[in-house]
Amino acid sequence: MVRNIDDFEFSLPSHPQAILEGLRSLRSHPKLSDVTLLVGGHEFPCHRSILALCSHYFNAMFTGDFIESISARVEIKEVDPVVMETLIDFAYTGKITINQGNVEALIRTSNQLHFPTIRKVCSRYLRQQMDATNCLGICEFGENHGCPEVSSKAWAFLQENFEAVSHQEEFLQLSKERLVVYLSNDLLQMQEEQSLAEAVLRWVRYEEASRAKHLPELLNLVHLVSLPDQYLQKLLSLEPLIQDSEACKVENSSFVQKSLLALPQKLEEVLVVVAGRALEENEAEDVELPVSQNFAFYNPKTSKQWMALPDFPDYNKWGFSLVALNNDVYVTGGSRGTQNDTWSTTQSWCFHLKEDAWKPIAPMRKARTNHASAVLNGEIYAIGGTTVDTVEVECYDPYNNSWCPVSPALKYVSNFAATGCLGKLYLIGSCAVKYNALTLQCYNPVIGKEKEQQQDIYHPLHEFIQLSFKAS
Repeated sequence: MVRNIDDFEFSLPSHPQAILEGLRSLRSHPKLSDVTLLVGGHEFPCHRSILALCSHYFNAMFTGDFIESISARVEIKEVDPVVMETLIDFAYTGKITINQGNVEALIRTSNQLHFPTIRKVCSRYLRQQMDATNCLGICEFGENHGCPEVSSKAWAFLQENFEAVSHQEEFLQLSKERLVVYLSNDLLQMQEEQSLAEAVLRWVRYEEASRAKHLPELLNLVHLVSLPDQYLQKLLSLEPLIQDSEACKVENSSFVQKSLLALPQKLEEVLVVVAGRALEENEAEDVELPVSQNFAFYNPKTSKQWMALPDFPDYNKWGFSLVALNNDVYVTGGSRGTQNDTWSTTQSWCFHLKEDAWKPIAPMRKARTNHASAVLNGEIYAIGGTTVDTVEVECYDPYNNSWCPVSPALKYVSNFAATGCLGKLYLIGSCAVKYNALTLQCYNPVIGKEKEQQQDIYHPLHEFIQLSFKAS
């Protein structure tokens, strides 16, 4: 006699992985694999179902009314067999090793065979490896292979780090057409106004015999009229490249005039104020904020007046952070402290200059007040301002409109400030143990080779390191 008992549900946690490993071991068995891929003279026994799950290309091939859906042997053309083997191994294991030697080939093949996960992780790898030595090549590669998120990040990196990029071998090897594209970008940021002209001269000198003829055209792109008078006079009268060029000699006297006619109005840096209390007339002799607006800019070169911009729609709060990226203004976090609102918020806003309007962007992962924000390599970092005793950090990608977590600072600090400099993020603040002892910490977004192989590639390790710092 069997008694009724409650149902017992059993689940074996290791079963999915065991099945996957079992399928991989059965690939070489001729009776248990159902298709053989022929790639560049190599044969790869495998299973249609496994390939179809990982690749839209194979899914369409094996489920559609094609001869390949029933063929025992299928030829794949114009694919490197080494890359094909890597993709098949990923399909069976979920693991892949990406490095500088194979990332471009993997992106090309994953685009061709529609492996979306591989394309995504390779794209992320390229963005994380970007620096002054390779951003131009990565930008062009992203444009040529349908990776707009990669080329967008490279453009942002170039705009922030043009001076460093212009000293690299990759810049000197640019084609004239590609150089013109980069020089025509009005958002290039430079510490010295003559940096653009110096970059052009370095590029011409690299292959002077074939490039000297392009000098007159390139000089029209470097904002000659904005150069310091002394430097401009020296450039036009003493620079050997100009003196040795017949075309430059003919046009020497009209360089400045041509620049004035051909170039659009040059962008200028201005001061921006968001929210806060408007200055009263008696608090400043000749500088007055508009009383009725909470968002305005001030140009110290042209006037001593504040010019109103569209109101920040969520201004009735405090403790938010403000930063500029790609000529747009971003506001993150803040508090109201009312009964109808949480003390800290995850809200984030962007003022798009071209659209002349405020728009909400993706909220931060953590609510933050009295935090710092900084721009680095085309992304925004929100630092601190949470309720835990750790300086938590997250990063905003404007292309994908998404935030992702970043490793926290090694040491807890208060009253801190943050800034991006030469491809790294620096955080300085008071040590929690000794209030007047300053701690300087540095975050490098580029993954070192020695760490790369130790981490899950979907969650690479980015860490702050502590630097020695002495203050008088």
